[in-house]
Amino acid sequence: MKITGIMAQGIGAVRKRPWKFAFSSAILIFMLILTFLAWDGIPKRLVICLGLSLLSGVLLLLPRLSNWVSVPLLILYLCFVPTKIFQRMELPMQDMSRIMDGVTELTVAFIICGYLAVFLFTQSSAAALGAGSGFFLALFLVEYYIWKFRGDFLMPSDLKAVGTAISVMDNYHYGLSPEALYSVIYFLFFIVLGSKVQIKMHKWVHVGISVAAALLIGGWYHTVMDLENPLGKDFVINYWNIGDTRNLNGACMSYFLLLKDSKVDVPGEYSEKTIQAIARAAEADYATAGNMTEKPDVIMIMNEAWSDLRVLGELETTEAYMPFLDSLEDNALKGRLYVSILGGLTANTEFEALTGNSLSLLTPGVIPYQNQVDHDMPSLAKVMENQGYATMAMHPSGEGAWSRDRAYKYFGFDEFIHQGVWETPYEYVKGFISDACNYNEIIHRYENRDKGSPFFLFDVTIQNHGGYYGEVPIEIAVTGVGGIPAGEAGNLYDVETYLNLIRISDDAFKELVTYFREVEEPVIICMFGDHQPILGDNFYEAVFAGREMTQQERNLQKYIVPYVIWANYDVDWETYGDMSANYLPAALLECAGLRLPPFYQYLMELHEEFPVLTQRGCIDRDGKLVNIEELWETEPICQYRMLQYNQLYIEKYQKGIFEETEEAAR
Repeated sequence: MKITGIMAQGIGAVRKRPWKFAFSSAILIFMLILTFLAWDGIPKRLVICLGLSLLSGVLLLLPRLSNWVSVPLLILYLCFVPTKIFQRMELPMQDMSRIMDGVTELTVAFIICGYLAVFLFTQSSAAALGAGSGFFLALFLVEYYIWKFRGDFLMPSDLKAVGTAISVMDNYHYGLSPEALYSVIYFLFFIVLGSKVQIKMHKWVHVGISVAAALLIGGWYHTVMDLENPLGKDFVINYWNIGDTRNLNGACMSYFLLLKDSKVDVPGEYSEKTIQAIARAAEADYATAGNMTEKPDVIMIMNEAWSDLRVLGELETTEAYMPFLDSLEDNALKGRLYVSILGGLTANTEFEALTGNSLSLLTPGVIPYQNQVDHDMPSLAKVMENQGYATMAMHPSGEGAWSRDRAYKYFGFDEFIHQGVWETPYEYVKGFISDACNYNEIIHRYENRDKGSPFFLFDVTIQNHGGYYGEVPIEIAVTGVGGIPAGEAGNLYDVETYLNLIRISDDAFKELVTYFREVEEPVIICMFGDHQPILGDNFYEAVFAGREMTQQERNLQKYIVPYVIWANYDVDWETYGDMSANYLPAALLECAGLRLPPFYQYLMELHEEFPVLTQRGCIDRDGKLVNIEELWETEPICQYRMLQYNQLYIEKYQKGIFEETEEAAR
């Protein structure tokens, strides 16, 4: 009888407020459309989606529920919905088979704390549940697209990179998988259901619940962030494969575990006297290279997503996609550069290449441009400036991307050329300024430089930014992957799009080198990639098939990009072989015949001991693959940590160690 009465009241309310019926119908139709799009051939899911859609439409028509209905409904909601939300946030990205003990309990508690936090601000149970579930829907969508485009999860540093993400969001495909749409339907139902649980409470009940809510939220935070082992469990962050951390801890707990781990500890024996002693020892051991009689102009290019997919395994194409780089031999050094990022976070490789610091000594989720670069800091630009160079940074996008306008100022660049002050005609590939256009601007700036000083230009390209969905003519096709015909590897359109972009980049680089071959003044060009692209799982499965490698070794192959250092004059350079990006600035200084400050001398010695230091894995002089945690307390890494700490966290850093002035060199 009560249900019949409620329905009768609902019908009466609809007659008085026809907009309510229109809104309910719109939500129902929208959810039915999502149900159609989410249909994956599983009858049970179809029934669930139809049921949730119809229930949502009916609930929106009902009048306000009495406390006799709302209180039991609230209890049921809190008992079942948070667990379901956790599942629906994870299942589109993973099967949850590897979730560690304690993760479910802490994540469900976090979701309940989210509801309580909304209640503290709104003092409404309906708003707490409805808006709270809406927040988790938004969080799910953010997590889903981060996983889709970058292969990992929302990290603490991402909150400072929203502007950069927005600037490139037009170039991605935002479709949702059936599994993700299935989650969205659940979330919409939870929002509607929660918004109907409106409980009338005495003001003292409000006060009591608010106090309890604050205590519970504080208790959860203390448990997770302050206790070494929350709930007595030993949670693990997979440093060499940060994307896998989500499979172990879920998205929410992974975020807080990284936040917890981002606290900076002062290296054990750190002191200014200690790092001065390290610098003196490096100077004593370093074999000084012969200086150039004339300082060369230096152009350093970090090419967006520039990589050679052949490092992953066998790849057959109808024609070469890097013919010029493959043929470049005279006066050139080439090798593999190991980086710590995949598919995004360009600024992190840039940070290593401009400072000589290593991400392996920082928390995996950190973005130094957003976190540590907040004061004047040592950089390659300052080293060059102190040896008489005019310095310029360039990037064909907005000046605020990755806070480069601020970072370049702290690094000491004289000038920053961004898209807003471009002086050559724009040319685009796939919606981005092309490498050819970028290099035309480099040539223009070089021709109009102050010829009274040697010139250092650091450039970051953007042409090859993801995603790889079209707008590029497919002139080079993939014929085989991992020893099997391309047709058996699945859809490789993204791979072919990417390879055709790389061919366009190769052609543009050829034109740049051709120009500088004719320049009379000595010029060095260094080009390297920031990261590999993220491509389809079917491609990785095919290219790695049959190769006897551990999972870590296989994963590390995704973090290798090329580097090349070329001069337009005869050179007799040492070879550096494979190395990580933190060693690149020291190698470039040596190639240019410039003086190396003590820190860069130290890097060249460290390179001999550990040629590769990345978050994804380290390689020692014997070729053995190890994790940074295994090296953490060894003397060379302890020294490196102290030197890096002084640069990143001490505003009055030791300039004599990291920059070397002209006066100090005399």
